[in-house]
Amino acid sequence: MPMKVISAISQPVKEKLANADHRELTSSGFWIGHLLMIAATIAGVYLAAQAGLQQAILFNDITSKETNYYLRQSLHDEVSINVKILRQYNEDYFGRGISVQELKQNNPKISRYVWEAMKFSPNTLETPSYFLSEIQNFYRNVDDLIEKREKFTYGPTHASKLLVEQLDRMEKTVLPKLAANGEKLAADLLVHNVDVRAYKEPAGE
Repeated sequence: MPMKVISAISQPVKEKLANADHRELTSSGFWIGHLLMIAATIAGVYLAAQAGLQQAILFNDITSKETNYYLRQSLHDEVSINVKILRQYNEDYFGRGISVQELKQNNPKISRYVWEAMKFSPNTLETPSYFLSEIQNFYRNVDDLIEKREKFTYGPTHASKLLVEQLDRMEKTVLPKLAANGEKLAADLLVHNVDVRAYKEPAGE
């Protein structure tokens, strides 16, 4: 663009700037007002970020508790069913003077799906170590008793007595504590209007 054209365009702008009232720029009120506006903007952004962070933390906490509730409830149900199966097995076979072949043919088929799946869940490490240790020891001791009974290392009466001790401890001590722990999580979630109990089937169904 030729210099004369640029000069012709910029000339009116220069004249307006020269004739403008610049007293407002030297006013302390002008600068204070602008500084307050900037400060308010920064504060607003900060508070919004803080509120968003708090909501994100709360959401993660609720999600974690909900996942842990279902995990522990599933573990409780699985172990509880296994205890019932083992009690029946003890009455029908384990505590009776039957042959090795009959014992092995009726080896109890207990499920460990949830227990095995927990090995791959990051939420497992959020489960109190008491429950993990107790259930791990329970399965280990039961497996050992069944193996020794099938090898006739233990007789039926002694083996049955030891198995009942394991079952009683799990049923009367460990499982009630695990259930209470799950109820505590459910109560915490209910404060945030998350009712995990609503998904439990009524007893007997």
